[in-house]
Amino acid sequence: MNNNLRILVAVCLVATAVLSATWTLLAPEFSSDSEEFLRAVADGGTSARVSVFGFAVSQLPFLIGVAGVAAWLHPASPRLAVAGGALAVLGGFGHAVFSGAAMTQVLMSSDPTGYADLAGSLESFGLLVPFMAAGLLGTVLGLILLGVAHFRSAATPRWVGPTLWAFVIVEFAGSGVSEWASYLAALLYLAALSALALGVAQRESAVAADHLDLV
Repeated sequence: MNNNLRILVAVCLVATAVLSATWTLLAPEFSSDSEEFLRAVADGGTSARVSVFGFAVSQLPFLIGVAGVAAWLHPASPRLAVAGGALAVLGGFGHAVFSGAAMTQVLMSSDPTGYADLAGSLESFGLLVPFMAAGLLGTVLGLILLGVAHFRSAATPRWVGPTLWAFVIVEFAGSGVSEWASYLAALLYLAALSALALGVAQRESAVAADHLDLV
């Protein structure tokens, strides 16, 4: 990977981390009750709108970043890098589609009572569900595999892989346990992607002489 591409990937990784932390911090409190959630979005005002916008925009640097990381890891761990990169790209695409639905919810928050039923139907809309599933599963599995590829490559810092795994657990399993889980997840994500960005910017590939073509 040439220097210009590595800089692009590094910048995208940092942008993803910052945008993700921003929309997480500003996101309105989620509720399974559609009317309550729309009211939370309405009460959030500008913060809720910035959160949704940040979520949508973050998908573009995410797609570039994970594709670049997969290419960077490929010489050291080709199969894991390709599988992880492909799944992560699928996840970013799914989330990009879902961000359109999230923007629609912001519009519906102007009348929570009147749009409550429509908002509930949107979440279970047959054409949207596959993209929601792709966003969740693709991102989770993709980041796990990229974390494994990084760990097996022996690239430094070695804690990047475990931090990505911890992020996945905290973000997608811990959010139902504690309201602080999302904030912890944002910090883990910021740390992992920033370290990855530094590694990509400094080295042409993650390959180590004694760690070629492992998996």
